[in-house]
Amino acid sequence: MSDKSRKKWESWQEILSKSKSPSKANINWELLGIQPTDGEGLFENNLEHVLRFYIVLDRAWRNPFSLKGRFAREGALHVAICASEGFITNKISEDVWGKEWTITPEGIAFKEGLDNVLKDSCGDFEHDTNTLH
Repeated sequence: MSDKSRKKWESWQEILSKSKSPSKANINWELLGIQPTDGEGLFENNLEHVLRFYIVLDRAWRNPFSLKGRFAREGALHVAICASEGFITNKISEDVWGKEWTITPEGIAFKEGLDNVLKDSCGDFEHDTNTLH
């Protein structure tokens, strides 16, 4: 660990040790230099974000993806939110973690809810083949 990294880590530890507990509510993230992501619209009726969450969860369900792979990097914000909310995990068992994101039971339930939102927004995707040109 470089001196710069060590000093940064030590300053974080000092700030965290002064917190009442290490829960999200008691940590002043801005003191650590961590700026919040603008979450405006992420959980509202924004079809783009609904689709992105759905894609992450569907992929984790059908074909678990690498923690550091292209899919995880390109969808980093939505992957991080899904992981933080407990919808995906890389935990295999107690004290054992894997190298892939997989869907959790909570993620399956959330994905089913997104299925309904998408059906309401876009229909059942059934089409009349006679109308195609």
